[in-house]
Amino acid sequence: MRAEMWRLYRHLILGGVVIVACCYIVMEFTQIRFGASRVEQLLCIDAEISSSLLLLGVRQDIAESQFQWSVKSSTPLPVSTISSLILDKKWLKIPENSYQIALGDSDAPVLVGRVDQVSSLFKLESLLSQFLLTDQLSYNDKMALLESFPCLLMEEVSASATAPLTGVASVNGVYSQYGFIWKDKEANKPVLLSVAYDNNVSLTLIVVTVVGVGIAVMLMLIWRELISLDFKRKTFESITRQIARGRSGLPKGIPDDSSGTLKELAYSFDSMSSHIQRLLKVQREMINAISHELRTPIARLRFGLEVMKDEVDDSVGKTIEALEGDVEELNTLVDEVLTYGKLEGGSLELNFKELSISQLVEGILQHNHLLLQHLQVEVKISDDDLVLADEHHLSRALQNLILNAAKYASSTIVITFSCDAERWQLDIEDDGPGIAFEDRDKVFIPFQRLDNSRTRASGGYGLGLAIVQRIAFWHGGAVLIDASESGGAKFSLIWSRNQHQNTVS
Repeated sequence: MRAEMWRLYRHLILGGVVIVACCYIVMEFTQIRFGASRVEQLLCIDAEISSSLLLLGVRQDIAESQFQWSVKSSTPLPVSTISSLILDKKWLKIPENSYQIALGDSDAPVLVGRVDQVSSLFKLESLLSQFLLTDQLSYNDKMALLESFPCLLMEEVSASATAPLTGVASVNGVYSQYGFIWKDKEANKPVLLSVAYDNNVSLTLIVVTVVGVGIAVMLMLIWRELISLDFKRKTFESITRQIARGRSGLPKGIPDDSSGTLKELAYSFDSMSSHIQRLLKVQREMINAISHELRTPIARLRFGLEVMKDEVDDSVGKTIEALEGDVEELNTLVDEVLTYGKLEGGSLELNFKELSISQLVEGILQHNHLLLQHLQVEVKISDDDLVLADEHHLSRALQNLILNAAKYASSTIVITFSCDAERWQLDIEDDGPGIAFEDRDKVFIPFQRLDNSRTRASGGYGLGLAIVQRIAFWHGGAVLIDASESGGAKFSLIWSRNQHQNTVS
């Protein structure tokens, strides 16, 4: 189990480390990509403004531009043509952080610009000043060209402008954007010119997505470990139940773990169970052997006492009769031990047949009338009293319960039979001292005697109720103890209508 717990902790630790590392890598990669995208957008604005100045003939050479331009024609072009060329420009990224842009046909471009090494400094304000403040273009031509620049965002603002071109910064939360306010003398409102960045995915969303995926993967790994632990727990519980029921040998397909703990524990339990079964078997065989061997000396004692009764006087005869009672008591003990051994060891055969409970109870009462003559016995059995059971052993169980009630009853014993669609039930009640709730399970333990009412003076050896419990078990039922309405004990022998077999061995 320690290995499984360590594996869970390892998944938690490794999962946390992997999530942090992935977040760091993704954030670094995203920042690099965002940085490269911003550089390309600034280069795009540089290219659009510089190419317009060159193609309009406003400037012949632009030192403020990042590009090295090569003009194929020195004749100025109209504004509409320049707008078309800018919209159809060919943008090419060359390895080693170089860029090239071409305006016009691919075979014979009008203008070609190249950047061999991008500088971190952009002089956009100077380029915009040359383009927006020139007198060679009308206001409408400037607006037409600005609208054709894909990389430049233009919108009217209500802010006041103190100069024709003013640099400003727009702040929205944690995001900021730099631009320029242009107020032409012919315009009614100033215009905000800023970089039109691509709609990139939010950095926060990317980080949250990475964290969520990492946590989901970590939870899946932990869930798999928990499912494995639960499966092993259920398997181990199944094995322990089978061992508790007396099954020898382990079932096939025991799951193995990395440390082999489950399989080793299962084999230890199986070894312990086999050892206990061997000890119990030896104990039962020894008790049965001793009980069988005692029958011979008991028979000899009986025969010897019978012979001595004819040869002694009356004073000694009473002593012999007392000895005969002790021998009979010892014979009863041997008989009960053998009976319980058969019921416990599973060597008993039960033959189920249909019988009448009223006739069975009447026969028991007549056979034991001398022991019951000082008590009032009430029998409550309906006409529908046919049951399916082994007659000999059910009679033995009922007799044990009735005689047990007779030992402790003050004046009355009540025998009640009831049934339903699922089971039959016989209740034997007495008006004696009763049995405390915490002692009710003890009365079924072989040779177990309670301290107060269940004393040695009442007779018996503590096997009668144990035999009743085993007979009920073989009939697919049980024996329950409750308090009687008269204050004594109530024993309920219950067995099922559906769980019997014609022969149980």
